[in-house]
Amino acid sequence: MFEISNHWLVSDLRQPEIIKIRGYIPADKLFKLSILDLRIWVHLGCSDQEKFNPQLVSLDIELYFKSLPEGATSDKLEETVCYSQLVLNVKSFCQNRKFNLIEYLTAEIYKVVEESLNPHRSLIASIKVTGHKMSPPVPDIHGGVTFTYCDGLSSKKG
Repeated sequence: MFEISNHWLVSDLRQPEIIKIRGYIPADKLFKLSILDLRIWVHLGCSDQEKFNPQLVSLDIELYFKSLPEGATSDKLEETVCYSQLVLNVKSFCQNRKFNLIEYLTAEIYKVVEESLNPHRSLIASIKVTGHKMSPPVPDIHGGVTFTYCDGLSSKKG
């Protein structure tokens, strides 16, 4: 087990990565909304030639709730996070921008996700964003390259 900021990353056989925020998520409960394999075309690369044509990037966005969101029992969208709006915000942000590094792109998308969650700030314990550059122009890399940014809203003031 190791600490990330005020957060614990714990390995578990049932869940490869469970983020437990001290004082929020009981050891036997996990409330997570995952947007998996969101594919967007992004101008990404170190050289102008590499950035000229958009490249396919896959994103995984995981939201860890402090407790069971009301929407899970009420079936009302306004009582949880609208992932459709979150996806639109991410896609809109990436449109017509150029990025050199998958690390920077992922960190910027994390910021977009965090800002998009402002209306639901009190519900979210932690955010995890993984950017996956599907086909980097590097010989012998067949599975792409990923970068993960994970932090928590609960440690921020506001």
